[in-house]
Amino acid sequence: MEEKAKKIYEEFIQTEAPKEVNIDHFTKAVTMKNLVEPSPSSFDMAQKRIFALMEKDSLPRFVRSEFYQELIK
Repeated sequence: MEEKAKKIYEEFIQTEAPKEVNIDHFTKAVTMKNLVEPSPSSFDMAQKRIFALMEKDSLPRFVRSEFYQELIK
């Protein structure tokens, strides 16, 4: 679990990660602290923040996009 958690952190959470997600510094710090002793809940805060951002920003923009509007015709 430790190896997988580290890989997820390095790919998505850490600053300048290849596929970095948009979360605040506090959430990144808490997530990094959680990785000292990884558990199934180590990424819970980050996941909640990402879902909230998607709900408030990404999804509404996608639904209004021309691409989506063409798909639902």
